[in-house]
Amino acid sequence: MQKIAEIIEQMMLEAAKEMIAKCELVMPSVIMKESEMEGRKKDAKGNDMQYVPVVDGGWGWIVVIGSFFIHVFADGIVYSFGILLEIIMKEFNASNAKASVIISLLTGLTLGMGPIASAITNKFGCRVTTILGSLIAATGCGASYYATSVEYLMVSVGCVMGMGFGLMYCPAIVIVTMYFEKKRAMATGIAVCGAGVGTVLFAPISEALIKVSWRTVFVVYTVIVLMCSLCGATFRPLTFVAVEDETRKKKVLKEDKKNGFVEMDEENGPLSATLLSPQNQQNINDTEEKNGKLERSESLTRDISRRRSRGVSESTGFITVQDVFYTGSMSELPQVELHRSLASLNMKDDKLKSSEEMVMNREEEEKVNKAREIWRTVEKMTDISLLANPIFLLYAISNLLTSIAFNAPLVFLPSHATNLGLTPAQSASVISVFGVMNTVGRILVGLISDRKLPCRYGKNTARNRLWTYVSSLSLCGLLTAGVLFCNGYITLAMYSGLFGLTLSSYVCLTSVLLVDLIGIEKLTNAFGLILLFQGIGTVIGPPISGQLADLTGSYNMSFVFCGVALLISGLMLVCVPQMQRKRTVSAA
Repeated sequence: MQKIAEIIEQMMLEAAKEMIAKCELVMPSVIMKESEMEGRKKDAKGNDMQYVPVVDGGWGWIVVIGSFFIHVFADGIVYSFGILLEIIMKEFNASNAKASVIISLLTGLTLGMGPIASAITNKFGCRVTTILGSLIAATGCGASYYATSVEYLMVSVGCVMGMGFGLMYCPAIVIVTMYFEKKRAMATGIAVCGAGVGTVLFAPISEALIKVSWRTVFVVYTVIVLMCSLCGATFRPLTFVAVEDETRKKKVLKEDKKNGFVEMDEENGPLSATLLSPQNQQNINDTEEKNGKLERSESLTRDISRRRSRGVSESTGFITVQDVFYTGSMSELPQVELHRSLASLNMKDDKLKSSEEMVMNREEEEKVNKAREIWRTVEKMTDISLLANPIFLLYAISNLLTSIAFNAPLVFLPSHATNLGLTPAQSASVISVFGVMNTVGRILVGLISDRKLPCRYGKNTARNRLWTYVSSLSLCGLLTAGVLFCNGYITLAMYSGLFGLTLSSYVCLTSVLLVDLIGIEKLTNAFGLILLFQGIGTVIGPPISGQLADLTGSYNMSFVFCGVALLISGLMLVCVPQMQRKRTVSAA
């Protein structure tokens, strides 16, 4: 009888292992032995296969279109809001400083929500987060129709719409970076160009709707914001397919033989992995055979089957990927694998786990509150220890000053134009000029940011990007401070266009410069902190400029204040190359 029991037990063990081997590798949460991995990389004809994400094309272009229109709708509303703000001040007899709090909260929360939005995106995916943000923003926008005071609009537009836009902004960028690697710079460039296009379209639309009623503007905006949920519906998760790749297979197997086999960890998301040693797996197998029990194997099989049934469509957790916020060309990052295959993805800061620990703790981990995972992402993105890096601190302060100054000129430009005698239609067209040139600027920055310049010191692309950023912001500051010399439609339109052109580098190069300055491995943390600095800047900037306008009775000093802040934010980065050289020497 004992012999029969041993035979049955052995058969059950083999059946369990066979079930594991037959599980399709469609979700990065599967454990593979070294021998099993080799077999799974063979198709029916014996060709070498590997699983890679479908990137740089296909459905990715639909995702780009969805992201583009989210920028058109959301940024179009924000950048043209100054036209509506002028009417709101008259309706409620509010001061510039008080009314500007509406737009400062709207833009500040859109940016400041970055870490929280990233955590929610990490947990629930880009599609769900975008749709949720659209519904929240539409609720705030619709409620604004019944506004009875500026304070009411501070809550409905500033807080509610700001939080909604914040939840839309993060996944709209993240999903594009997930779908593109070689063509990432071009794809993200197309997506963010929607902001300029939206400004061009929404400025005249807002001006026309105001003639009916300023409340009508919010009705139309509510419908438009709801359309963002349709755009978010295109953000389906990245899928993986099996492809034949002999060169890649050799590289993967070489790494596998060195480290063992791979466990794709569900907790860290679809694009993270933990390596398991063969010794750990052998210990588990020995334990199973010695004890004559199949609990671990059965638990493992159930776990894999359960994840298999969930499928790729629900995979999330991309904020653990180092390059997820990087919008530049991936060819500039030699340390980043262009093809993130399921067998080779790993994060430097992931802790090694044995499969025994994973199996034993799986049920306990599933009982942990889901909010802890969200909190971990927020904590990672807002780790202030990075502020000890003097180069990053300098860059963060520069971003703070830029954020204080870049929004106020757009907010008060329509009112300033009206004070100079321009018609409402002309004031709206001045904002449209900004949108056109800002779009052109984003395209130009995207084209030249990764290219070597035909000059003696133009071979270093990272240095070229820094000087492009510094010179653009400095010139933008000088132009803004010089608005007091603009006294007609032509000069204001010229300023608006040049302001949009020079400001484009600030939007396009933020994450790229972060990688140049501190490295790709710290980008997630750095980007989270930068978003907080930007959020603070955009909250305090417009009210300060509005207060200056109230005190002086003119918008001239407001533009001078913003111009000086922009100029300082650019010039303070001139010393960065010298700081980098000193750091390199001290490290050596």
